[in-house]
Amino acid sequence: MKRLLLLVPKCDGPTENKKWNEYLSNDIEDLVTQNMWRIFTPGVLVLAKLAEETKMYEVQVVDEEFQELDMTEKYELVAMYTVTPNAKRAYKLAEYYKQQGAYVVLGGVHATVCSDEAIKHADTIMIGETEYTWPIFLKDYKMNMAKKIYSQPLGEVDLDYSPMPSFHLLPENARKLVAIQTARGCPHGCKFCNLRSLYGKQYRTKKIENIDKEIQAVKQINPLAMIYFTDDNLFCHEEHAKLLMQKISTYNLTWYANSDISFGANMELIKMAYKSGCRQVLIGLESANSANLKGLDENSFKSRNYVNYKSLIENIQSCGIGVIGSFILGLDEDNEDIFDKTIDFILDTKLYGANITVNTPYPGTLNFKAMCDDNRILTYDWNHYTIFNPVIKPKKMTVEKLNEGYLRVMKTINSSQNIKNKMNYFKEKLSNKEK
Repeated sequence: MKRLLLLVPKCDGPTENKKWNEYLSNDIEDLVTQNMWRIFTPGVLVLAKLAEETKMYEVQVVDEEFQELDMTEKYELVAMYTVTPNAKRAYKLAEYYKQQGAYVVLGGVHATVCSDEAIKHADTIMIGETEYTWPIFLKDYKMNMAKKIYSQPLGEVDLDYSPMPSFHLLPENARKLVAIQTARGCPHGCKFCNLRSLYGKQYRTKKIENIDKEIQAVKQINPLAMIYFTDDNLFCHEEHAKLLMQKISTYNLTWYANSDISFGANMELIKMAYKSGCRQVLIGLESANSANLKGLDENSFKSRNYVNYKSLIENIQSCGIGVIGSFILGLDEDNEDIFDKTIDFILDTKLYGANITVNTPYPGTLNFKAMCDDNRILTYDWNHYTIFNPVIKPKKMTVEKLNEGYLRVMKTINSSQNIKNKMNYFKEKLSNKEK
């Protein structure tokens, strides 16, 4: 059997010593890492399943965030999943494996939106989703007829026929929080988001019975596993969300999800989510400055809902589900008062957690095109595109002030006193809920 490596390269970061931002102190670097939901990249497990079904490959999966890559291992075929911050390492590894005699394939969102760049480093590139194109490539490769480019038109993959991921290939240290995707797509079209470049505009769901089978498979490898539903916006299709929660209520399951703020307006949905095991939701609030939200998404959804942010967060957290608010510092309407505004918002709402990033224009986004047109991009070194490291010229402050302000926000919201206040708040909410 031929040996196949499905590899997710790590993100090297802007310097040898710092993974996220060379300006940050080591304790804040560590804090950024600790605050992330660490999951094994799920897409490679789908490709693994499709390759296993051919009965032709000995498949190994490696995500360098969880495993060390053994450079002495030999493979006939190496396929890598690329995102912008790991692209340079992927290209370096591609050259290494080609020198070792392997056939190299690059796919993922970065190879999709920067295909002219990626093709210089690979024997083949996969553009778009790969459930249909990967099996075609494997057949062509077997016949020594592989093409340089395999491209999947946007939004045409029927998720009902997406195969069960090969969860059995997960390393032991990646079995505590496991990713499951129940749908693809989001209705909002934010200017900073590149997912539509991969998935298109449509919202596509999996059959509930197929999701149920995936949950069962995860429970088989770890009965105590928590699930992270990685959908871009789990609750935006209410019927699908309710059917999903009815199904998973039959399990003793703890799970997390991504959502938009409209989740907080549907108390029935919130209570169903808690009852079925939801304990945290990540919500893209984006900014504590309402001026930034105008035109940030194609229907001004976030701008229209800003006035209700605090009450909707209260609705969710009062039911026992912690909100992780995601914020972008350095947006075009931000001046230096944004740091105090962000701190005040987070502390006032008692957010369970906060994901603080800086304005980063990824290739394939409307934001990237606008920044290129305005000549505001400071570097095209993809290692710097960590979402925590400034790579553009902010409009109303310097890069130095953005770095200083970011550090102050992180230190303040994570002080021991503020963490204690937040925990007391949640203890009170849960105590009231049980009465």
